[in-house]
Amino acid sequence: MSEETPGLATVKPYLVSSARSYAIVVAIAFLVGLVNAFNEGLGIFLLLCGLPFLTILLLTFLIVWFVRGVRLAKQYERFWVKAVGVLASPVLLAAAMFLVWPSLIVGGRLGDLARLALNQRHYEAIIAKARRDHKASWYEEDGGVTYSVDLGPPIRVAFNPAGMLDNWSGIIFDPTGVVMTADGFDPVTGKFRAPEAVTKLFGGDLVSCRHLWGSYYSCAFT
Repeated sequence: MSEETPGLATVKPYLVSSARSYAIVVAIAFLVGLVNAFNEGLGIFLLLCGLPFLTILLLTFLIVWFVRGVRLAKQYERFWVKAVGVLASPVLLAAAMFLVWPSLIVGGRLGDLARLALNQRHYEAIIAKARRDHKASWYEEDGGVTYSVDLGPPIRVAFNPAGMLDNWSGIIFDPTGVVMTADGFDPVTGKFRAPEAVTKLFGGDLVSCRHLWGSYYSCAFT
């Protein structure tokens, strides 16, 4: 039996096992984003506590799998085996670090879509009630759903507004879609790019929005 065959037989499980370890970190980031979409307070707590934990976890995986890779490299003379043993862990670390933030975002976006899908009928009932009452409200509660009403016109509703201090986000019902003009700040003037009529909706500073479907948007305020 050639040396390459046992080398390949050893390298393959090493790569699979080490890749799975780093994939755990990426999966945790995805789950934090998902949880944040359903419960922003818990999501922020997990994010603040999770960043140090993920950093320690990544460093642990780097050391453990790098040491194992070096031991593997010493067992064979083939250059490719030595290269894999020495480089696999640092390369997988770089890939995991690159994927953590996109995974967090994807988790949050899928969470927003799932939350809207699960609650849309309830949201529509609240919208109908807001239109009948025609009364501005802040942090009202209806059957477990927290909401705020901006009279506009037209009437807009923010569902499950949550965050820290004056920074919050939520699913916004806007029949006009004008909230999509919110696009952060102008770096030259330091002012919002969108007109004040948009940025001052719900009494806050609307920074950005992302379309979910229909007249529903995921928006962030500061």
